[in-house]
Amino acid sequence: MAIGITFKDEKCLHIYAQEFPHDGALIVGNKLALLELRRAIDEALKGRESKGHLTASDGEGYRAYVFRIEDDERELFESLEMPYITQYGDVNSHMYFVNGGKENKPPNPIGILWERK
Repeated sequence: MAIGITFKDEKCLHIYAQEFPHDGALIVGNKLALLELRRAIDEALKGRESKGHLTASDGEGYRAYVFRIEDDERELFESLEMPYITQYGDVNSHMYFVNGGKENKPPNPIGILWERK
């Protein structure tokens, strides 16, 4: 963090993904960061997507993207690669991908969310 800026002045947030199925995900941050995340979620609920501007504990800023999937977009949601961070071997083989065989040839990287109309 920059000199003169205190912890309470920064939007400090960590988002920890699940390691494997049934593992817990964790969001931890100070009040300012949680308010920024809530603002981004509220904005995505009104539109389709949003982003929050946050900072990790090493002082590096980043964006947290929030996407709203429509109720009729279940196939899109199921086509996304799984969020687990555990990998087996040198390459992510999508071992945990359970929705294979669909027409859109999942697993799809989350980048397809930006391609929606």
